[in-house]
Amino acid sequence: MLILFAVFLGALSQRVTGMGFGLVSGPFLVLLLDPFSGVILVNICGIVAASSVFVRTFAEVEWPSFRQLALGAVIGTVPGALIASRLPTPPLQILIGALIVVSLISSLTLGRLGRRIPANLGTRLGTGLLSGAMSAAAGAGGPAVSAYAVLTNWQQRSFAATLQPFLVAGTASAVVMKVIVNGGAWPHLQIGTWIGLALVLAAGLIGGDWLSRRIDVGIARVGMLVLAFGGGIAALIKGAVGLV
Repeated sequence: MLILFAVFLGALSQRVTGMGFGLVSGPFLVLLLDPFSGVILVNICGIVAASSVFVRTFAEVEWPSFRQLALGAVIGTVPGALIASRLPTPPLQILIGALIVVSLISSLTLGRLGRRIPANLGTRLGTGLLSGAMSAAAGAGGPAVSAYAVLTNWQQRSFAATLQPFLVAGTASAVVMKVIVNGGAWPHLQIGTWIGLALVLAAGLIGGDWLSRRIDVGIARVGMLVLAFGGGIAALIKGAVGLV
């Protein structure tokens, strides 16, 4: 039930804010399952969530930017999957929690610095690489691209639309790479749980669609950040306790 609830919250956040599935559900699934298979489950559900949003926003996608970001993400999943497969459970939980907390803080503070970077092939590939590595290691590739959007002053509607196919490409690559690296870590859940996951994903996306028309996006983002910070810190604490 806790796994299903975590996925529901992630799907709700993804539909309302355009991102946040991995940030919200990832830390809790890492706590409920082992870190490696938990992140794979985040990636699988994240693909579905981003795809559903993409269906509604594909007309506004900036395809040249998507291709360059996605290329970097595919490359980045290789080191991310290798690192995740070789770390014991407690250090991996600490790494996942730290990546989520640091990425959230960076995304929140970068916009206030007033600095800008050029939007070119090099910065897109670098951003995609970092996002892909974080997606494979922690199930949260969105913050790196959000920081890039802030630093390049990317128009919000185009960014949110382009983010959806990018997340699909990045998370799909992360799943494939992690299965290649360690196929035995595929989440071993009962068939009823898989059916439940499909149902709560649909419920979260439908509920998010309804909620997005009735709640301010800023308020929804605050809620997403609170849940993500809480989950990231909980993963850090559990990993630290496991080392003792």
